[in-house]
Amino acid sequence: MADWRATLEQLLLLLERSKSPRGRTEAALELVALAEGHPERYAELEPAVPRLLASKQEELRRVGVRLAALVLEEKDAESLLTSRLADPGALVRMEATGQLADLALPSSRGALAAALEDAAYEVRFEAARGMAALKHPAGLDVLLEALDQGDFRFRALGALGELGDARALEPVRRVFRRWLLNMFERTSAAAVMARLGDPEGARYLVQRTRVRKAPDRQMAIELCGEVQVEGGREKLLEILRDRKDPARGAAARGLGRYRDPSLEAELSRVLDEGSLGDDLVLDVAEGLLFLGGEPARQRAAEAAEKLASDAAREELRMMLEENP
Repeated sequence: MADWRATLEQLLLLLERSKSPRGRTEAALELVALAEGHPERYAELEPAVPRLLASKQEELRRVGVRLAALVLEEKDAESLLTSRLADPGALVRMEATGQLADLALPSSRGALAAALEDAAYEVRFEAARGMAALKHPAGLDVLLEALDQGDFRFRALGALGELGDARALEPVRRVFRRWLLNMFERTSAAAVMARLGDPEGARYLVQRTRVRKAPDRQMAIELCGEVQVEGGREKLLEILRDRKDPARGAAARGLGRYRDPSLEAELSRVLDEGSLGDDLVLDVAEGLLFLGGEPARQRAAEAAEKLASDAAREELRMMLEENP
């Protein structure tokens, strides 16, 4: 504990005295790294937020927004992020809008709607993503425009899937059928199609689960559960029961998405096996938490006994906190 506080003091000193913009930015990013995954440090890191936001350096203000989203209470973070939508720096506005979108608070809808009119496309995209998380179609045109931009396409597909607006089906279908499309983007497009009722997308997802060496296989497996495609449940159970299949963890998380209490026994059976790696134990625990219900949660909590490392036990503890 003393070590991280000494690091904090060094970083704050560097922020104050360094004449190098790059050096100050790196110090600010280290502050974010100190905060990530350590809520017990938030109170001591919070005073760094106004120092970063007061900087004339745009990148420092952007990192200040990131730190604020981490260490502030939700309502305080929402208020601060909303105020930063008027920052003169487009990067800062983009960061603030993206963090606000990630909070997915209905009370932020007005601020996100206003950000849809921002001069910078990057800001408009983040606002559209946030509106999609709130199931509001106001940013649909911005998301559809992003399908033609490689830097935004993958996240646009995710947002369109979350939005579930049938008007996106044909544009997404055109993306899916492109030649030389990145395989992860094609799989994501297939998931949107399946969610919108297109059987071609559902068939493609199940097909990708069968290609053992495909880099996007685990993604397809989880999406089968998330979208609940026809035939997906049986395929995921087949993968989960195969002790030699390296994608069992993805299958556990995918099965959890079905939120079917009858699947608890299947997931619990994996935890009863011997010699499980920490990653698989955590995946199964996450699947149980996705299922919901007190029995599944209790079984997930008991998974701590199967974990070998302190880091894995801490990760499970955080998962349990996030899924009360």
